[in-house]
Amino acid sequence: MAEGDRAGRLLAVMVDRLAAAGLVKARGRQRTDSTHVLAAVRALSRLELVGETLRAALEELAAVDPDWLGGIVAPEWARRYGRPVRYDRLPQGADARQAYALTVGADGMSVLRALADPATPQRLRRGGQVDILRRVWVRQYWYDSTGELRWREPKQTKDRNSRCGVPRRSTSTPSASGSPDPESAQVPWSGMEIVSPYDPEAHFSHKPGKAKWIGYKDHQTETCDDLMPRVIVHVLTTPAPEQDVDALDRVHTALKGQGMLPAEHLVDTGYLTPRGIHRATTVHGVTMVGPVREDSRAGERPGFAKDDFSIDWEAMTATCPQGIVSPPWKPTLADRHPTISVLFRRSACRKCAVRKRCTGNADDRGRHLLLLPRPLQEIQTRARAEQKTPEWKAKYAMRAGCEATVSETVRAHGLRHCRYRGLATTHMQHVLTAAGTNIIRLSQQSTTDRPPRPPEHFQQLCQTLAATAA
Repeated sequence: MAEGDRAGRLLAVMVDRLAAAGLVKARGRQRTDSTHVLAAVRALSRLELVGETLRAALEELAAVDPDWLGGIVAPEWARRYGRPVRYDRLPQGADARQAYALTVGADGMSVLRALADPATPQRLRRGGQVDILRRVWVRQYWYDSTGELRWREPKQTKDRNSRCGVPRRSTSTPSASGSPDPESAQVPWSGMEIVSPYDPEAHFSHKPGKAKWIGYKDHQTETCDDLMPRVIVHVLTTPAPEQDVDALDRVHTALKGQGMLPAEHLVDTGYLTPRGIHRATTVHGVTMVGPVREDSRAGERPGFAKDDFSIDWEAMTATCPQGIVSPPWKPTLADRHPTISVLFRRSACRKCAVRKRCTGNADDRGRHLLLLPRPLQEIQTRARAEQKTPEWKAKYAMRAGCEATVSETVRAHGLRHCRYRGLATTHMQHVLTAAGTNIIRLSQQSTTDRPPRPPEHFQQLCQTLAATAA
């Protein structure tokens, strides 16, 4: 079922049958939400990771060719790798742990050198745990200029994979560590780092204030048309560090292949950017309904937000609410995407009476704006204005129902915990869970048309009071 996404095709066949029965329709309204999924592995420290990775490789080699492995095993390896590597069994103290890490690294390198020998049988080099051993050692160890094996330093907290190779706007001298250059001797980002030898596709991720986990993400898309059953029509499983915004186009592409693209698609902020809204509209003909992220630095400038400035796209200038016109703007990059940098003259802002409220600083710097390309900037401005209206909020309230779907699949059907290891088999579990959820929901649907339940007495009173006040 995991090969070639057969489980996904099974769900597509179910949706096609439901569409033929009139229970699901294309070009309707759908909503999508994601939830974190825990991999079927235990969390390991870096020391536990390298020790357990080498132990798993030795176990695999011993099962394939014990005579070959017996020729390279050192006497102390039985004590070091004869049982699972656990935190409470590791040496105590920073120096002892550093020495242990280098000892394990040297042992692993001796195994890899023996495997690289031309006389070694090819079947030993093709093992899955051997390949993981190579990948983990590349990510955890390095050789310095003197040829000495070294233990990589932890990555810097603020490093981001998206900034790799992107020049900074600052003209200051780069730091000696090379951050965020991946060529520096630091462990890789969480999207690249292997955290368990038993599921190399499971990665660490962190939602600030919500959850930290090792595993995957599950994206569920269900129909939410009026007077029709709620049916999960698509499931996407991604590595844990992958952002929701990167999954949106994949969801639309898959729905297009099924012939189930919606006319309206309700999602939360994590899925939406002006660029994503523009692509959904122009490529797939889907209207996105969801809140666009507000300016995260608006609190630093309580007087004027970016939307308060008048933009002259032809003259390539911006005019502030006080009537000051900026010099022509310059193109730049932000997270590898084209952006427009608008910088007001310092001399003009210095004389302004509301400078501190506008620029948010007490020194002599001028106001700086970052604009998106014109189509995207217009989408962002329009969306931020619309999402403050009562009509938009009433329409968006329908999205909250997908939280109930996530809760149902997690609490009633055990979606939170992986039963298998690997992305493909985890995705199979998610798809079969969605198909089973659909069957349960449809079995609970009434076969006769029933009128909607009348409002209760207190609800009637509230409606009467609201009508009277209006």
